[in-house]
Amino acid sequence: MSERLGFRTAGYRDVAIEHAIRAIADVGYDGVELCLEHPDLHPETLTDRRCNELTDIASELGLEVATVSYHGDADPLDVRWNRALAAVALTPALGADVLIVNAPRPGDDRPADLADQFRYQLSAQLEMATMLEVTIAVEPEPGLLVDDCADMLDLLDEFDSPWLGVNLDVGHAWLTEPSVPATIADLGASIAAVHMEDMADKVHKHLVPGDGQMDLGLIIEALRGSGFSGWLTVDLFDIADDPDTPARRSLDCLRELLW
Repeated sequence: MSERLGFRTAGYRDVAIEHAIRAIADVGYDGVELCLEHPDLHPETLTDRRCNELTDIASELGLEVATVSYHGDADPLDVRWNRALAAVALTPALGADVLIVNAPRPGDDRPADLADQFRYQLSAQLEMATMLEVTIAVEPEPGLLVDDCADMLDLLDEFDSPWLGVNLDVGHAWLTEPSVPATIADLGASIAAVHMEDMADKVHKHLVPGDGQMDLGLIIEALRGSGFSGWLTVDLFDIADDPDTPARRSLDCLRELLW
């Protein structure tokens, strides 16, 4: 395992993206995940020049762009599909080769063919990703169309594409699976990126690593055993009032577990 540690800009959603990048570098992370829900990163407004400016800032600070993500949970479906496709094209422009996406949440207010729409759109994303050599890493999440490991394995089997992978959010897996290490073994080489956080009491609330009940050391050992070589990226988002403190505490905990 490469043991590179990143932090998502979702935790810095209330500050300018340049400030977020600098803050993440100042805390001491190796990389940053650029979340395209950030007000400064909407796919419709990002130009190649702007992408170059942001990657230059990160590079000058010694920070790599670990991954790019777009979830779009709050976007209308038509907007979501358009932004997701644009996100594929933006990923290499932002200096990354992995785009993290998720599936929409079903519900009574959703169209009956939501699953078919998702697969059609994912197919279009994969077509572009293949040309650009970008891995689309789908993130299973409780309550979404791709809810757990079984759903993810079905999706991988259905599309059978070398450019489709998994973003394993360890907290989500802790909620949905009997064993996170067993899930890591099942997903194996399809894991393209990992989101790290802690959780407690089987409640879907992202906590600073070390503040919950998860055995993160055992999870890291399982990732090592699987041959995973991508980024471990901290995923905290309800921290906008003071993002630096939980970012620093998370880094301290993960460094202790890794080394």
